[in-house]
Amino acid sequence: MAIKQITAVQAMEEITHGKVVMESVSEVQGAWLALVDTEAGRVLACAYKGECQFAALFAKKESAQSGGLNVDVMELNPNNAAVVRRYLKWTAPQAQNGKGISVAFSDWLGAAAAYAAPQFKLRQARPVLVDYAASNADILKRNFLEAVDTATWGVLELGYKEGYGANAAGLTMEEEIVKALLYGYSMIGFDCSDKIDTKIEALNADEVAGKYNQLPEEFRNAMKGSYLEADFKAGDTIVHFEPEVLQRIVLEFGEAIMHIQYIYNTYLKNTPWDIDFELRLAKPDKLMTPQELYLISNELQRNGIKMASMELDAAKAAADPEGMKVYGEIAATFGYRLSLFNADLYAAELGALAKALKGQVCFKAGNLLWLAALNVIKAQDEALVGEMQAFAGLPELTATKILPADETSCAWALAYKKLLNPEEGFAAKIKAVLAANTAAYKVEVEKAVAAVLKEL
Repeated sequence: MAIKQITAVQAMEEITHGKVVMESVSEVQGAWLALVDTEAGRVLACAYKGECQFAALFAKKESAQSGGLNVDVMELNPNNAAVVRRYLKWTAPQAQNGKGISVAFSDWLGAAAAYAAPQFKLRQARPVLVDYAASNADILKRNFLEAVDTATWGVLELGYKEGYGANAAGLTMEEEIVKALLYGYSMIGFDCSDKIDTKIEALNADEVAGKYNQLPEEFRNAMKGSYLEADFKAGDTIVHFEPEVLQRIVLEFGEAIMHIQYIYNTYLKNTPWDIDFELRLAKPDKLMTPQELYLISNELQRNGIKMASMELDAAKAAADPEGMKVYGEIAATFGYRLSLFNADLYAAELGALAKALKGQVCFKAGNLLWLAALNVIKAQDEALVGEMQAFAGLPELTATKILPADETSCAWALAYKKLLNPEEGFAAKIKAVLAANTAAYKVEVEKAVAAVLKEL
């Protein structure tokens, strides 16, 4: 006979002496699973009869019986998060296949759970609850597994079943890619910018031609036939290649293109589950030209690389709206979307921008959760705000603003690497304030997310 939910909940609460988070209650293979708040903190509980293969996979803290049911109590650790993701598919990140509009968040503090998710119900836009960069993992001393586990527990807490994404961003090393795949990330964000040969820009036309002519003649003839004998249409944009332009692009980006192919074919081409591939290929001081973007996109597609998105710096994009339109047309031609980094700080009129990009864009709002946290800290602990301001040489903090951010909000947003490094001592204090004011933080996050979605 099937176990009734109410019976399972009563058994869990009796054994744990806690209160079940009702939104988290889920049935799995005849057993019931739920988060439970106890005096000692939050735990995971599973109630079942007899033998249960599902329950046997958890690392248990204690086991007992109540009302004829077995009740296992588990800590919220990585092993148990992985089991939850395996059996409750809606708690695991899901690929978006480079389609539609999404908004990505970075929970640098690990304190936002999945507060951003409910605002996306009945919306066409989808949330990426984890957009976590390799550089941040080093600075914040918070690894990729912790980031995705936080989202898992947050989604379970809310009973949010509409789906979310998780992006391991800015990866440059092969071992980072392997770890992100093992941890269940739905998107791999690969940064190949270091393979761009920027020295080519300083060469004159004769020097460029000399280097280019050292390449095999068969290859040069193939490139000539592919790019110099016709113009290319991408939406309303006509892309034309002059010989010198083609030579410079090949010399500057050739190694990067080959390395991208190697990474994709080695790690991403034959995964047993859907994975989104996001590429960052950026010069330090400017956006790529239409010719550069077209050739890179075309060469990757011709070689079987399925790119879901190309990441751009929103600050550079905001300074060149016409260039953004061209970028969007080229992206649409090759079936991927644009992903705007720091969109919450530098982008304005998201609705108009999404329309210009044919509804194929990811707005990376990586600073939103941190700025929402600062609003709570300011309301609850002015002294702590003053300490951070003096330490980092920041302007006085008033209410934070995004879309676009004002100068003060930008300064505080970009100071997170200095302020949240655990060695400086602020991160622990901030987390303590947020833990004592979870309801207020949840409201701040929901308000900020609602403002973003209203723009769309």
